[in-house]
Amino acid sequence: MLHRPTLAALSFTLTATLLAQATPPARVVPYPIDLPDAFQAAIANGTRTTTGRPGDKHWTNYARYRIEAELDPQQARLTGTAVMTYINRSPNELSQLLVHCYQDLMKAGAPRTRTVTATNGLELGAITVAGKSVNSKPRDTRLTLRLDPPLAAGGEVTITIAFAFDVPVAGTAPRMGHETDKVFYLGYWYPQFAVYDDVEGWVADPHRGNGEFYMPYADYDLAITAPVGYLMRATGELQNADEVLTERARNALALASTQRQVVHVIDADDHEAEKVTASSPTGKLTWKFRAENVRDTAVSIARTYLWDATHAVVKDKHGPGKDGTCMIHAVYEPNSGDWVRGAEYARHTIEYMSAHVHPYPWPHMTACEGIIGGGMEYPMMTIVGGRQPAGTIAHELIHMWFPMLIGSNEKRCAWQDEGFTSFWTTLCRDDFAKQTNGPRRDILSYANTVSRGGDVVCMRHADAYGSDNFGFASYSKPAAVLHQLRALLGDEVFFAAFRRYATDWAFKHPYPYDFFRTFAEVSQVELEPYFRTWMFEAWKLDHAVGGVESKHGETWVTIEDRGRAVHPCVVEATLADGKKERQTIAASAWASTMRATVTFRGEVVAVQLDPDVTTLDCQRTNNQWKKGT
Repeated sequence: MLHRPTLAALSFTLTATLLAQATPPARVVPYPIDLPDAFQAAIANGTRTTTGRPGDKHWTNYARYRIEAELDPQQARLTGTAVMTYINRSPNELSQLLVHCYQDLMKAGAPRTRTVTATNGLELGAITVAGKSVNSKPRDTRLTLRLDPPLAAGGEVTITIAFAFDVPVAGTAPRMGHETDKVFYLGYWYPQFAVYDDVEGWVADPHRGNGEFYMPYADYDLAITAPVGYLMRATGELQNADEVLTERARNALALASTQRQVVHVIDADDHEAEKVTASSPTGKLTWKFRAENVRDTAVSIARTYLWDATHAVVKDKHGPGKDGTCMIHAVYEPNSGDWVRGAEYARHTIEYMSAHVHPYPWPHMTACEGIIGGGMEYPMMTIVGGRQPAGTIAHELIHMWFPMLIGSNEKRCAWQDEGFTSFWTTLCRDDFAKQTNGPRRDILSYANTVSRGGDVVCMRHADAYGSDNFGFASYSKPAAVLHQLRALLGDEVFFAAFRRYATDWAFKHPYPYDFFRTFAEVSQVELEPYFRTWMFEAWKLDHAVGGVESKHGETWVTIEDRGRAVHPCVVEATLADGKKERQTIAASAWASTMRATVTFRGEVVAVQLDPDVTTLDCQRTNNQWKKGT
């Protein structure tokens, strides 16, 4: 067995004399991370491994959807039919199918973690399973369909569901809605298969609102009808541009695919001339889109949008050294502030993430303005509110990697997509602005929250948080934990681990343990105490200058460890001649003591702990000492 060094054996070395207390206080040691029985069974079955990689027998189930629907903007109502084929790639026989009816969150009396204005939810009509009519009804946002006979391993079955719903008014529902009859954004809008994975089988937690989604991969064919003059964007490529777009718009898109400069596909003149779309004798147009290997689909329908387009260069899209492209679109209402740069922001994000994490695999990316405060991600589509969208566009587009490409369970481990996305948003925005202070800002923000008593564990179901601490546990804290881990491992190892995680788990469903073990395997460092401390607990890191004493031409600096979290401590001393020297107290030193002393030759006039601000020290007022104060 390959020996793996402990956290203490990192490249942090104690180059000074270390003096411990004669009788050190008892130290709380992190418990091991116990793998759930189902995860251990997956390892035994060969679908998962102990190194974070998928096993040789790993499988992921799949689906195909054909959805036809029509929007009535005046009534704000969508009516449609979904033909849904489930493909059983697992080795197991399935006796039922579970289908999410997410719009039922909106029903009066439905349990939820968000405030909404109630609607009738998802109104289901006729349902057939393998051609046979059934009379099943949803319960708590989930529809269970019994299969008789069961679906064999390797088999597939098709169901058909007629559905309709009233599109909520913007601001009365999370993540989607409409603004009068001008702008519609359809999200979680159709019946969708739940995930059946290799660890737990069917995973179909009810939709409560706070926790987001765990979705299977599928191919989608959409045919959405709306009145002439309504511009439509959706997950997937437009299949019938010659039927729904004007010749000028089609020519503009062709130009945008070849040049770097942003092209105005639909502008104010097109609206004034009422030539936003093609015409039709029926007054309606049916827009057809196709998307492959995505976990969801969304649709934007608007009669007031301007449309900009360009393209992004996707590094290594077709293999190492073989770059590709994807189209970039931004649609927004006139007078929407900085949205005139929306396509530019989107392009930078796609190019940055493709170069640093994994090539963007899909043919386009569209950023839509309006509907909601903040933003919400869907494959190849985002909806972003506000007049200064740069940071939110970056965040929502980075979700194309987490969880759109790497399909983690957002409901049970929101940090595994929101935390990763927040971490990469900081780096991406720093790159755009040509600065490097983002990680420091995130770490100090974390420390400010914890110092005020706001810490909370990350490993908790998203619907189990209050509104205030959900954001910290799912966004801010895990992002800060990753910044600290990057400093601990070094850039080469850290980013290599992230790239391997993305490559291994693209279009699959990683659990947190896969992520933990990937980083341990790539770094060859025992990281279980680290992840246990920061993801499963609410422990503080608090290094403090305990005393400074000069004698015999040396200065002794005593450091106190006042928290439960164990981490290396960098001690920087400023000498009387102005020179700075550093000593590092390794993590192993804190295993049995709460006080350590390092020595510097000469007179020390100032001491600073964690001078580069790379650790999650929650109380920085005790990190400094100056002679005479």
